[in-house]
Amino acid sequence: MQKRIMILGASRYYARSIETAKEAGYWVFAVDKNPDSPGFHVANDYAVCDIIDTTELIKLCTKHKIEAVIPLNDYGVISAAAISEKLGMIGISQEAALLATNKAAMRNKWQQSGVPCPKLFVAKTPEEIIAAATEIGFPCILKPAHGIGGASRGVIVVNEPSELENAIAFCHNFYNDKTTLVESFINSEIEHSIELLIINGTPKVIAVADKIKTPLPYRVDKNVLYPSRVSPQQRNILEETAIQAVISLGITTGAAHVELATTANGPILFELGARCGGGGTPSTIVPFSTGVNIFAELTRILAGDSISNITPLYNKGCNYHFFTPAPGKIASINGFDKIQEHPNILDAEIFVVERSTIPPVTVGTERSGFMIIGASDAEESLNIGNELESLLEIEYENL
Repeated sequence: MQKRIMILGASRYYARSIETAKEAGYWVFAVDKNPDSPGFHVANDYAVCDIIDTTELIKLCTKHKIEAVIPLNDYGVISAAAISEKLGMIGISQEAALLATNKAAMRNKWQQSGVPCPKLFVAKTPEEIIAAATEIGFPCILKPAHGIGGASRGVIVVNEPSELENAIAFCHNFYNDKTTLVESFINSEIEHSIELLIINGTPKVIAVADKIKTPLPYRVDKNVLYPSRVSPQQRNILEETAIQAVISLGITTGAAHVELATTANGPILFELGARCGGGGTPSTIVPFSTGVNIFAELTRILAGDSISNITPLYNKGCNYHFFTPAPGKIASINGFDKIQEHPNILDAEIFVVERSTIPPVTVGTERSGFMIIGASDAEESLNIGNELESLLEIEYENL
């Protein structure tokens, strides 16, 4: 009998995760509030349901005899923890889920555990934010404390006091909870993301990437490059720091996505998600770069089955390259077909069309599309990405 699992979410990339779980031998029940979710077409069965509605999800698990619940975003992390505790499935505790989805609680725990992270204050009003920024000094960073959803929503660098009013308005625009982290700006040599799997309390690093960001004051990823180009010694230190971060939050099983930076004084942690990295990271990028089918292994872990392989077999280059063209209303757009035809393209999508308006990129959801480029090493994948982006020809109205 196939084990029956529930995957929380059925969007475009979640559909690929659903396919991966099926290929690994599981019967997959998909849940999403969008009735047109692409993942519904590949799942064995599905339900239209909000993934934060734990009461309804528990009913569905009971009805369909679900044996494991797998979250793919932060909203799902909270629900999966509640379901797992209620129904006795493998998963993280609700306390660990809270720590992994609330940046203020996460940072407080890291500070208590001696894990390196930026100096910060937690502020609940604009007046407290101004006082905290003055105490920390400029430049500083504002970010929502309850920043579920990722994509750098509400994250902004403040260079001087005169910028605070607009920065506070931007930070408070994305969530009802206005609790804000005010933290020192880390002048990092390079930022990173790290993908881990955790088995019986032991975290294992699968992949380490370098990040290239869009221009300040916003903190949006432009390129995510695999594998990291740091030295082996630096990579070991980064991995040890990521493992500390996972253990200190009490995450004893499943997956973790850790974001941190290399500085002159060593690694500094920014945040962590108790799930795989977003978008094409688990379904396309990590398998190509490392040879580890990270989502299939995560499914085996949460289903209580033996893992197949969590040791990287190689370090191929991969670039998660995002399109960030100039803002304006599009008159015509050409060249994307040439990009799709390139032999190094593993996946690509353009989100904008003629007559649509490209906004300034302040959060990840405002990027205009992406390419996933496979190559022999990170440098080659970066160069190919820059070359291919030049093929995207956009003409604007009234310019």
